[in-house]
Amino acid sequence: MSQPDIASTIQGDALLARGGWTEVTTVENGRSWAHDRKPVHLWWFPERVLMEDNLDERYSDNSGVKVKEVIFLSRHFAASGLPSLTLHVIGVPGESPVGETAEFGGIKGEVVLPNPRFAEWYRRMHKAGIEHGLIPEFDMTIETTHHGPSLSVPTMFIEIGSSETHWDRRDAAEAWADVISEGLGLDGGHGLGDWDDLSTEQRREAKVMLGIGGGHYAPRHTDVIRKTNCWAGHQLALYALEMTRPEDEDWDPITGVLPTGQWQHSIEVAFESTKQAFPDAQVIAHLDRKSFKGWQRQAVKRLCERLDLPIGRTKDFD
Repeated sequence: MSQPDIASTIQGDALLARGGWTEVTTVENGRSWAHDRKPVHLWWFPERVLMEDNLDERYSDNSGVKVKEVIFLSRHFAASGLPSLTLHVIGVPGESPVGETAEFGGIKGEVVLPNPRFAEWYRRMHKAGIEHGLIPEFDMTIETTHHGPSLSVPTMFIEIGSSETHWDRRDAAEAWADVISEGLGLDGGHGLGDWDDLSTEQRREAKVMLGIGGGHYAPRHTDVIRKTNCWAGHQLALYALEMTRPEDEDWDPITGVLPTGQWQHSIEVAFESTKQAFPDAQVIAHLDRKSFKGWQRQAVKRLCERLDLPIGRTKDFD
């Protein structure tokens, strides 16, 4: 949790109120609690988090507890101001110069391992929105990969949005508390979206979606998550896929040189990161085809073929 972020602390309050927590230590002037049922810690970080790299290692070094994954409780801001619950994995694909600190945290051109819980928690979030009467007032959506900080373990953000009139909504916080409690097994259950619980055979049969193209809220990729039982890794918006068409009038998008731009690097790092987060799984790209021009779509298909990354439609993720 982030102390200056009311949408973060209200989620933390809702979780603590459900009991089962024991205060354990103070890390970088922030209180922390451990849960009695599961190896889950809640850290009340005293500052904002986007520019705070290596928080996983910093918590481990100061608490003696090995951090395996990170879930940030956060606010979501959008100019539309529409109420929403949203979640996403993180990184700064498509930005350059690669290696520099990005405006909203993280390292330009780099991505963080996606938390494997992402897709299953989206489906549970949608259910919680119904159970708490947030739908249709609240939009239930994913976002594409964006912003920092930079960490070395699987990570995602879960958020209440999209303006200060919604950040302190208790009903939204309780909906997220349901997802977190059930998702991490704090309610006594088995948990949701834990990749480590799968056998090798189950992992080999699992379909993991790498979304490519579309807008920031990725409606077509969201449809795949909602309509199937797929897992999900990075989701790349069109703005992270900058592509320049060759100037040669005779250039053929099927046989000519590939277009320049950050798009190749974005897909490559997102693919490698997703494979690393889901060892043994079938990673399959899902293209928002309508968001690309024909020549761009051909370029993406050629790169995917070169990377041995199959492209699927919704039915292929069942």
